[in-house]
Amino acid sequence: MDTYHGTSSSNATVLASGSVDVTLGGGELGRGFYTGEQLYLAKAWAFHHSGDKQRNVVRFSTPDTEIETLWLKLLDYRAASLRRSNIKQRNVTRTFLFHRDMIWAPIVGSDRVSGDQYKCESSTAQTLLNESNTLRDVI
Repeated sequence: MDTYHGTSSSNATVLASGSVDVTLGGGELGRGFYTGEQLYLAKAWAFHHSGDKQRNVVRFSTPDTEIETLWLKLLDYRAASLRRSNIKQRNVTRTFLFHRDMIWAPIVGSDRVSGDQYKCESSTAQTLLNESNTLRDVI
């Protein structure tokens, strides 16, 4: 499975070296490290948040067999929207956890469905993103 994480150019290089830390990030579904299925969304997010136009996305190529070993929580659009609303209302976007390895849900923070997001929140998922089985490159 190929997923993308938009960031600054300097941070992309660090992440691609195998330095993902799931405890540092936060977003619409709480604390974790987020990737998505759409390269253009990662590029746009990186540009709008860092101003960098080049080499600002890390592609993670993780074998499907490795993803299948994770304890997943799958959310449909309705469930993800309700969770996002609750997390935002409680102001816990930097702390909320599902206590799973990975949350697989549609991006719900915009008016249109724009793709799936993957929130890694456990040490197991962090190890998977940082180990040699997962190929990482900056694009």
